[in-house]
Amino acid sequence: NAFNMFLPLTIAIASVALATAAPTVLRIRTIDGVLRVPLPNDDPNSTLSSILVSAGVDLEESDLKCQVGLPGRAANGDNASSTLDVSTSGADGQKTASELGLKHGSMITILPPPMPKKKDSEGSKSQTNAEENNNSDRFDPFPDLAKSTSYSAASRRARALSRGVSRGMSYGDISRVRSTMHVVEPQATGPLTRVYVCQVGAAKFQNHCIVNNNAAKKKSKQTTSSKKKAEQTAGVENRVALLFGTINKERVDQNRKKARTSLSTAREDEKMCEVAKVQAVWEPPLQKPTSNGKHYDEARLLSTYCAGEIRNASTSASKKESPTDRAIRVAGWLGMHPLGWMFSYADDGRHEDGDALPVHGRDAVVGAKLQIESMKRRGREEGCKFVTLALDGRIGATEAFQLSDVCVQMVAENVLSPPALDEALKSTRFVELEDPIVISGEEMKRLDSVLLLVNTAMLSHVGLYSGGSNAPIGGNVKRASGALLVKTRKRILAALEQGNEALKELCDFDILLALDMLIGREESEQLCLLVRKYARGQKKGTVLDGHLKLTLQSVLGG
Repeated sequence: NAFNMFLPLTIAIASVALATAAPTVLRIRTIDGVLRVPLPNDDPNSTLSSILVSAGVDLEESDLKCQVGLPGRAANGDNASSTLDVSTSGADGQKTASELGLKHGSMITILPPPMPKKKDSEGSKSQTNAEENNNSDRFDPFPDLAKSTSYSAASRRARALSRGVSRGMSYGDISRVRSTMHVVEPQATGPLTRVYVCQVGAAKFQNHCIVNNNAAKKKSKQTTSSKKKAEQTAGVENRVALLFGTINKERVDQNRKKARTSLSTAREDEKMCEVAKVQAVWEPPLQKPTSNGKHYDEARLLSTYCAGEIRNASTSASKKESPTDRAIRVAGWLGMHPLGWMFSYADDGRHEDGDALPVHGRDAVVGAKLQIESMKRRGREEGCKFVTLALDGRIGATEAFQLSDVCVQMVAENVLSPPALDEALKSTRFVELEDPIVISGEEMKRLDSVLLLVNTAMLSHVGLYSGGSNAPIGGNVKRASGALLVKTRKRILAALEQGNEALKELCDFDILLALDMLIGREESEQLCLLVRKYARGQKKGTVLDGHLKLTLQSVLGG
């Protein structure tokens, strides 16, 4: 009987001992789920930092905050609903479990980083806000290839959201970050099938690239060998030019000969393609190539062409019209528009191996910026018809390319930036990128410029506004300023006395630009319209009236 009396008491004491022996388990809520960790040493004086460390939370992260209980819900105690700073600079990490009211089953929530918000002071805006503002103002030439955010911003955000998780980013996070990378693949065709380059304009451009070194000519007496050396001292000064012309349609197969009968299919049913015809090559004045002429002065063209739309939209009419704006205006009167650009090179590095490539990364970036501006001016559908011509300044060999769509879009998003210039003339064919891209399924930060180009067939012709095949190889205007040469003035004055011979002499884009600076805008437009009719074959009935002839004679010194 005594044993039966003490049996319930023994069972009760054993149950209490087992209950007290069970460890205190806390729940740590992270962005990827809930972790259950025991209270270190089952000690109520354990600090919050030691609890989080045992759960695998990295306390080295800046701005690491947590909360007792679920976010937005108040648990037991005053401290439960308050945000606790457990970073290395915070003081809440030394609070004990008893102070925070933690017990078996309590939850600690790791708070995600706060979303960027507008600050009172403009100087304290975060980098994410700046990127979002840039994206909102950015012009996307190819919206289908555009990325809403950069790889760097997406990667930073993914790492911040996975803060405190021992296993890092999830597969979904990695996939979202990878989707911000551009996929670079070879592009087989562009919007243009072929380009007709003005042979007169290209020869004139190559002639302007040749610079003679007169140092050897300063000597009064020269031997035969010294004369030969002086002839060999002619160097190359690389330059840039803007191509004006028209976009036309023609049949894809121009040479196919087919026997035709009355039952043959109409030729209108044959496949057509779009081609670019360069009618004039215009070189911006006052070019200043760097590194002894080895690097062309692209800033002279970009600073005026890419900012022309902003200046035209401004209400300040007092600003002086830039030479590029004047060239575009006169070209419009002649029925032309910018359809490409040309640059020269003279370094042997572009032909150092069998896979020679005349267009490098720096050239592709400049061409992409010009194409983006063309798409802003003429629309995406028409502005994308833009060509890049690379001319060897030593021998005049020229090749034509178009830029791939992804190249232009990457330049618009600043993913592809121009390499820095150096005096050593280091090749920029392979471009180093800050953000990785996907090439053949692999993430890479080194890009071969050949993947940015589209090979384009090139043919030769004589442009309508090149001055004709008999035009002087040195041009009719001064290379530096674009003003008329004295011999050009005399030739035009003599042609004015011979009727329509003056219109033949005026079929030169450089001459019309120089005259535009000397006569009024209204007279210049009338003159361009007459030259346009004459150049297109409407020679009968196209004559200079007395007012225009008198105006030309007065400004030319006749």
